[in-house]
Amino acid sequence: MKPKHSLDEKDLRILEILQNDGRASYSQISRKLGMSEAAIYSRIQKLLRLGVIRRFQAILDPEKLGFTLTAFIAITAQPSKYEDVLKALAEIPEVQEIYDVTGDYYCLVKLRTNGRESLAEILDQIGSLDGVASTETRIVLRTIKEDYALPLTKHK
Repeated sequence: MKPKHSLDEKDLRILEILQNDGRASYSQISRKLGMSEAAIYSRIQKLLRLGVIRRFQAILDPEKLGFTLTAFIAITAQPSKYEDVLKALAEIPEVQEIYDVTGDYYCLVKLRTNGRESLAEILDQIGSLDGVASTETRIVLRTIKEDYALPLTKHK
């Protein structure tokens, strides 16, 4: 898989460092790569401008903040109302991810909430959206792997 933008080895190394520690300073990165802080700053600004880096954000532990229930919801919708359904789903605060997928369902939604009662309310909300034909829910029992880092060195 080739990236859209031509990134060199140093760009990829910067991305690897930032994936492992988004708080790494320009000086820390410059020492690791043997480059000036100004060069690191310029490259990171370029990566932000290109959209390669979407944003810098802390990754929180949902369990420690009371979001103890994770669920995946497969949704079927009326084709003519599907875009409106997607927009409405994106407005639900507990919805973390929405994927337009192939197969029996139109989209797959990942959400986190604080328990079954809250999940039931959200499912009622989703089910009542104009255009939603059906939903099928899967509750996560355990998370085996959840990682946000991309394998940059394997896909050059």
